Amino acid sequence: MSHLSLKLSYKITETSFRREVVDSVKKVYGLDIGKGYLYRVLTLFKSRDFWIGPFPMVYDTGAVISLLPLRFFKILNLEKFASVKLTGISPEMEIPARLVRATLRFIDLKGLKSPEIEAWVAIAEREDVPLIIGLKNIAETHEFTVNFRDRSFSLTFY
Repeated sequence: MSHLSLKLSYKITETSFRREVVDSVKKVYGLDIGKGYLYRVLTLFKSRDFWIGPFPMVYDTGAVISLLPLRFFKILNLEKFASVKLTGISPEMEIPARLVRATLRFIDLKGLKSPEIEAWVAIAEREDVPLIIGLKNIAETHEFTVNFRDRSFSLTFY
């Protein structure tokens, strides 16, 4: 690692599966499914000339684009957007959204901040969506490393 790199560190979050999932797996396999794991990051967003946040978000290595609830359109003082329909695992489920350009930074628990990242972000036309960091315009800005033994992960910017 060169002396010009910046490493932000986070803990992997353990999460429980819903009771019906646990019960179904136990019934069919006779096994406890255990815990799930999430990569949670803290994210700051630029709103005009100042930064707001941090907002806890899930760094989703399977998500193409970042996602925010509708309230962020006003919070970020946005005006321009392209109307899109988002699909996830199931193409039958669509979420109308506003595709925008947003500037963000990651911040870790020690207060270290990443460089500014300008990225495409989808703002759902509804509030009941999770805050997701997707890969578009973000993944190429840093190295994502998982140390599962320590239950930690890091984002290294060069």
